[in-house]
Amino acid sequence: MNSDRLDSRFQELHNALSPLMQLVCSITSLETAFVTYIDPMLAKQQVAVVYGNGDIHIVAGSEQPWQDSMCRQLFNDDSWLNLNIAQTYPQSVGAKLGMTTFFALPVQYDEQLIGSLCGASTRQQSLSATQLKQLELIAAAVSWLIAKWQRLIKLQQRLHITQQRLEQSYQDRESLKQLAEQDPLTGLLNRRGFAELWQSCTEQDITDGDIAVIALDFDNFKQLNDNFGHQAGDEALKDLALLLQKNTRDYDFAARLGGDEFMLVLPGCKRLEAVQIAKRMQQDYAATQHGKQHSISMGMAISSVGAADDLLLLADKALYKAKNSGRGQLVINTFRL
Repeated sequence: MNSDRLDSRFQELHNALSPLMQLVCSITSLETAFVTYIDPMLAKQQVAVVYGNGDIHIVAGSEQPWQDSMCRQLFNDDSWLNLNIAQTYPQSVGAKLGMTTFFALPVQYDEQLIGSLCGASTRQQSLSATQLKQLELIAAAVSWLIAKWQRLIKLQQRLHITQQRLEQSYQDRESLKQLAEQDPLTGLLNRRGFAELWQSCTEQDITDGDIAVIALDFDNFKQLNDNFGHQAGDEALKDLALLLQKNTRDYDFAARLGGDEFMLVLPGCKRLEAVQIAKRMQQDYAATQHGKQHSISMGMAISSVGAADDLLLLADKALYKAKNSGRGQLVINTFRL
């Protein structure tokens, strides 16, 4: 499929989703409704279709890191509606856009989170249980369309990669690939390198059984930088990277996804073994120079049926709960089909 055909298919999906967004505004009386596509592997969220009067300037095609998403914050808080965005999420994109009321419902396909159905208003406006039920039905109705959107996005990504590779010689391509997939500070995979290996996990038979994913970051990392300087922060990052490498087998892989966010994937690892590895890393880090003042929190997702993108979201949600439970915590979520 060429790029023109892809553009045509995206337009078809846009045309199918637009009336449903109009229906959301009609049901809720909110100014703006939109639906997003969530890419757990790349940890980003893309606005697929928007309908509204323009008071809240959301643009179709715009992206933001999943880490900063209000949808993520609501889902992790086991909530769906907020009537005071400026106070609850003061640093969010929604607050900057002037939202007061915001709702987000998960869009799932084959029981995996692939997007969100959202509505927003500059006014404070409650929504009833009846309206919630209607919105849940719309979220179910758009799931198949967003699943098709997801497939087109992945196809678009593959075409882009293919075009890049055709433009490079083999030697240059291999050199650039190594540089592009490695974090220069820690020597671990970066987000791009992690995404490629994770995709292999989800597509190959080698991880059809047990697999554990651990999301981890520092408690009060900004305080570490502020109190001891960025060089100390860099040394702490390198110490943690060494512990990740020390505790991995040949077929495990670890990545620094950005800032103080790390991810460790343990194929073929059962729950008890994964918990032992996580606790050992926390203890080993506590014995380092910076570990005496700053701990690390971990969120773990466990599956006995192989890798799926939802594991990344479950690990992220577990980490969110761990950091809200105190310093140096470990929270575990279990993946179920």
